[in-house]
Parts: sequence; C-alpha cells; structure tokens
Amino acid sequence: MPARPNGGHHTAAAPRLLFNAQPFGFGPAAAMAILAAELAPVCERLAYIGGGHTLDLQKEPPYHAVHDTTGRSRDELRAILRDMAPRYDLFITAMDFEMAELARHAGLDVAVYDALTWYWPTVPDVAHEAVLYLAQDFFGVRERVAADPALRGRAVIVPPVITRGREWRPGRHVLVDLGGLHNPCWLPDDAVAYARLMLTAVRASVPPGLSLIVATSRTIAAGLDAPDVGTYDHATMLELMGTAAYACMTSGLGNIYDAAATGVPTLWLPAANDSQPAQARLLCRHGYCDAYLDWADIGLPVDYRDPTPVVAQAISRVVREVSDEQRLQALLAGRLAELTAGLGVTAGRARALTDRFGQGGTRQAAEAVVRWFERSR
Repeated sequence: MPARPNGGHHTAAAPRLLFNAQPFGFGPAAAMAILAAELAPVCERLAYIGGGHTLDLQKEPPYHAVHDTTGRSRDELRAILRDMAPRYDLFITAMDFEMAELARHAGLDVAVYDALTWYWPTVPDVAHEAVLYLAQDFFGVRERVAADPALRGRAVIVPPVITRGREWRPGRHVLVDLGGLHNPCWLPDDAVAYARLMLTAVRASVPPGLSLIVATSRTIAAGLDAPDVGTYDHATMLELMGTAAYACMTSGLGNIYDAAATGVPTLWLPAANDSQPAQARLLCRHGYCDAYLDWADIGLPVDYRDPTPVVAQAISRVVREVSDEQRLQALLAGRLAELTAGLGVTAGRARALTDRFGQGGTRQAAEAVVRWFERSR
C-alpha cells in the first residue's frame, strides 16, 4: 500500500472523514447518511463521494461537500481519490468494496461498515485490510467474526443503526417501501418494471378506506409518475412507517431494522435480489415475520442459490412474465390481499429484533470511528 500522502501523521484536531456507499439498494446509502449526521458535530471535515441513487439520501449539511462520481471510470475514480486523500483521515464505505480498494491504494486509511457480514460466502478481502471493520449484528454475525482471525483487532460488532421509536400508532395509510431495487445487475427499466408490478398488485389488495403512500428512489418515482409516489429522507420514512396501518416492503436489512424500530406490521414483498429472500426466511424461521410473499407462491420459483447476476436475470424474467399475464397479476394481488388481511391489529413481530440485537448502532459506530482517530494521532 502506498504511504499516506500526509506522511502517515494525522495533524487535524478533529476527524476529517470521506463517506461512500455501495449503489446496491438504499440500505448502504441510508446507513452512511445516518452515520454522517451522528459524526458531523465532532468532525473538522465531512464529505461524501459516490454516484447514482446513493446521492438521493446525502445532503449538505451534514456533509460539507457531496462529490458526484456517477459514470466515472475506475481510472478517473482512482485519480479523484488520490487527489482527495491528503485532505481526509479516513474513508468510510458501506459495502462498496471496489471503492474501498481504490481508496486504500490512493493512500487513504479505510473503514468498512458491513450490514451483510452474515451473508457473504467469504468476508471480502478489503475488510481484512481495513483499519476498522464495523459489522452490523444479525443472525450468525458474532460467530463469523469470532471464527475469522484476520478480523481480530479491527472488527467492532455494532447493533443495528436504529433507535427504537415511539409505539406504533396505526393511521389510515398503507406504506409501500420499494427501497433496494437499484443494483448493478439490473437495468433501471427492470427496477421500474418490478416497482410498477408491485404497486399495481398492492393497489388491488388494499381495503377500502386506506390510502397508499409509496416510497422509492427519484429514478423509479419518475418512471412510475404517480401522485402518491415520492422519495423521502430517513426521518420521514420512520414517521410514515410508525403511522401506517401496515407496510408492504422489500426485505432489505435496512427496511427490516426500520420495521423493528417503528413496530409497523409488515408484508415482505417478493425478492428483488438474492440477499432479500435469505433475510426474509431468517425472520420467518426465528418468529420475527408477519407475512412474506415469495415468487414461488404464485408458481414462479427462483433459485436464489445461483450467482447474483443469474438471480437478477431470473427475477427480471419473472417480473416480465407476470406483467404480461393478467391471470398472474390477479394471483399476485390475491395472495397479497390474503396475507395482509390480518395485519394492523397488533404491532409487527420485527419489533422484537431490537431486544435480540439491540439498537443505537449509529452511536456505537461513531464512537468506534472517533476512538480509531484518537489512537491514530
């Protein structure tokens, strides 16, 4: 690894942090936005570098600057990071392991926030080179970290980056959260097609007297072009969840832990990528799931054991097949209606995840970053 551009000595009195998030769903970007807000008061400089839909959630403030790298080549990214390296003490990424490698070779110390420690076949190599590895707790995380000698001394297991909110107070709206649709294995049209299919099915399943509020990225919102579809910051999303009669959401870990924080009864929608069904099944297995709909429930199973790009292609084919066949659309809407019929009477089962895995991970992650900075000086 190249020497640090500033000679290896931290001269700033307070941390200078450069944030980044993997453009795979909204979970990584949301985690970084929350962590940035927590760290902003103790930082000398705070910036974000990244592209695509991850920028939807990054604001000035808390960042002093937001650098859009959408469409940049690896060589361009490498040059940008090399130029920025002297101005920052630490590069913190939420699971963008490729950018982490580029940052490390540009001379930056790297920290990794990982919400999927439980999921990877093997922990990515760059995690073993990071000065700090923040592993968000979930089923199997502690066991995996304990079994990996290379993570000793650099791994900190943190609770989910949530704070349990006030008690769930059901209102007269159903929240449809279509986060987690953007990923490098899907074309934007695939994500919009999935969103349109789910939204059509949920509309057909919602009881009279309940309105719909739909949350998604700006790109998908533009593709859907409907008055009840919008893009919201995290605080607003928590408010919408906490006052929903029930929610229909993609089963990304960010959504799962937000359901835990708010107590909203939730139906987990059919998978939009390969990690979502694994998470939903873990919830079901351990008793934290209200309702879950899989593609297999309408007779179109997907083999989620295949590599991520293959799974993405399979889901795209299923989405197109259902979108083109009225019988399958009716079956999807019917199954949604059946599964949501009992929701809204009591708080969601995901609420108990906070008892198992804790809360306040944002504060603990921020404290770990500050401790690293103080030691490194």
